[in-house]
Amino acid sequence: MILNLLKVIKKIISFLKNYKFLLPLLILTILFVWVEFNISKFAFLNTFQKKFLIFIMIQINLIFILILLYFIFRYLFKIFLEIKVKKVSKSLKFKLFGTYLISIIFPSLILIIGSAFFLKKSVDYWFKGFLREKFITNIMKTEGYYKDIEQELMQKGQEIIKDYISKTKHIKGKDLRWIRKIKYLATIDSIVVYTYTGKAYKKTYSSEARHLIGIPPSILEKIKIEQMPVSQISLIGSKAFIRVFIPTHDKKGIPYILSVGKLIDLSDFFSAKNVSPEDIYKIFNVFLLISISLILLLVIFIGVWVGSKIARNLTEPLQNLIVATQKISQKDYAIENISTLPASEDEIGTLIKSFKEMVERIKLYEEEMQKYTQYLKSILDHLPVGVLLLNKNLKIDYINESFKKLLEENQLLNTETFLNLLNIASLIDHVDSKKPFYKTYTLSKGSKEIVIGITLSEIFLFKEKAYLLIIENLEEKEKLKKLSIWKEVATKIAHEIKNPLTPIKLSIQRLRKKLQNNLDEDQKKILFKTTEMVEKYVEELRKLATDFYYFSKTPLPELKKSSLIENIKEVINLYEFAYPDLKIEFKHKNEIIFNFDPFQLKRVWINLLDNSIKAMEGNGKIEVEVYENKGNVNVIFSDNGSGLSDEIIEKFNSGEILDLKEIGTGLIMVYSVIKLHKGDIKIEKNIPKGTKFIITLPKT
Repeated sequence: MILNLLKVIKKIISFLKNYKFLLPLLILTILFVWVEFNISKFAFLNTFQKKFLIFIMIQINLIFILILLYFIFRYLFKIFLEIKVKKVSKSLKFKLFGTYLISIIFPSLILIIGSAFFLKKSVDYWFKGFLREKFITNIMKTEGYYKDIEQELMQKGQEIIKDYISKTKHIKGKDLRWIRKIKYLATIDSIVVYTYTGKAYKKTYSSEARHLIGIPPSILEKIKIEQMPVSQISLIGSKAFIRVFIPTHDKKGIPYILSVGKLIDLSDFFSAKNVSPEDIYKIFNVFLLISISLILLLVIFIGVWVGSKIARNLTEPLQNLIVATQKISQKDYAIENISTLPASEDEIGTLIKSFKEMVERIKLYEEEMQKYTQYLKSILDHLPVGVLLLNKNLKIDYINESFKKLLEENQLLNTETFLNLLNIASLIDHVDSKKPFYKTYTLSKGSKEIVIGITLSEIFLFKEKAYLLIIENLEEKEKLKKLSIWKEVATKIAHEIKNPLTPIKLSIQRLRKKLQNNLDEDQKKILFKTTEMVEKYVEELRKLATDFYYFSKTPLPELKKSSLIENIKEVINLYEFAYPDLKIEFKHKNEIIFNFDPFQLKRVWINLLDNSIKAMEGNGKIEVEVYENKGNVNVIFSDNGSGLSDEIIEKFNSGEILDLKEIGTGLIMVYSVIKLHKGDIKIEKNIPKGTKFIITLPKT
């Protein structure tokens, strides 16, 4: 209970902080109402000033009424405008507002109107009596005329006490009549002596004051307690009866209360003051009507304002929740920017809190799904085969990068045309959900033929049928197949060639040694020239056999951290010594050290230099340049020899080296070693003449 009370107090304090102008306005309103109901008691104002102040207050009340009417219609207009604009929650907001008005405002209006009618009747009935007397009494008490009469009665009462009551042991009525008639010449209308029980002990009245009016109990008790004089105004017909009550005692010390009174004609008094009770009654009716209207409009305003706040506090969170759900349905989880009401501990607050927690969980789940999707997509994009996902209507839902690359590298048509070329619709009939369908195709692009294999499977995604199409480029397999055949052939050729070469070379050397002493000089020259030529071609055959053998047995590179510059220098130094007429220019800047197989790369440099020397016929210029570029190492061999044809360059660069009959096994070995190092090699024409080999090796 205490906790709930504290919560209510906190809410009230928070409300007053948000609406700081309400507290001063409430204080001013209370002060204004108090002034309205107590204006007749202000002794420092005369009748005219009071009438003028009442007129001003009536005008202020009318201004208040107009302000309240403005705010009422403003809030009503705003409510219905919001209902019209915010169509999402208009039904609920209208129902809440209408229900509140019907259940709270309507009964309040009936109660206020009924109370006003009852109050009006009561005023009409009681004004001639009690209320009329109270009004006249309050008006007269504030006038100087009444104060003069009160002072006169007080003075005469003190004289009666001093000259008679305090000196006599027995107060007599005839003495009081003599005092009233003879001494004061009937200028006072009543002299009454009351006991402390409120009983009239002795009295005398004029003929106009026949109706005996006793001492009011309240005045009696006040005199007993305070022992101070008290004055009173009572109405007798159309006259006002002014009395002064003074506490006293006789010669024996018995306490009494002396009352001295005088009648005043009200018509003369009000004529002199230019006011009448009827005027007062009319002013009071106007004031009463305006006050009731003000209260009525105030109740309506509070009802409309509270109803608007209640409807807003209930519908705005729901409106925001609806907007948030619409954003979430579009996978937009940034609901922090949506304005919400301050968090509370009621059902709406619990709903908003739970909704935010749900959105956070959905957001985390969506992020995890996106990460998982990106993970799967990355795997599919890095597969060496093309992957297509088709829905049940054979529309493409997904294509991986490998398939796009396949189309781009082989200059094929777009995806839809490619599927039509495969006649995919007819292949669906051959697909079994338990067993995939496989078929090979040979596609022609000009003079180039591309062999592909497709695998078509039926799958179910989210309870809907779909088709998975896997496209595999069989060209690499064909190359590997040819390469494996080449290696077998190369092994046999190398074996068959190398076996007779040694006996042939030894036989030639033995023949030359045996015959050189038995021949004359001319014959000896012919013998040496012939045997040298045979030995030369035997060595070429031996090198050819060695290359064949090496090509057939090319092992995986044994990578070790080495200097590429030193590796190339060793080979260049060897050729500069063997070919003094050959000019080799080696360009490099910094030392380049990374992991590679020194033995295999040396064979690459040897074969490239051999090819260049043959093309230049042993006389020319070779340039070797080494530099780093974006994590790679580039090696460029250039010569000014006869060069290679465009057809050879194109086929070599496209990787069709096995189809080239014009090149020897050396370039095939070079190509294989570079690829084993995960590098790349290209051939370009050297300007103005010759050939340029561009080798790229990864440094990591």
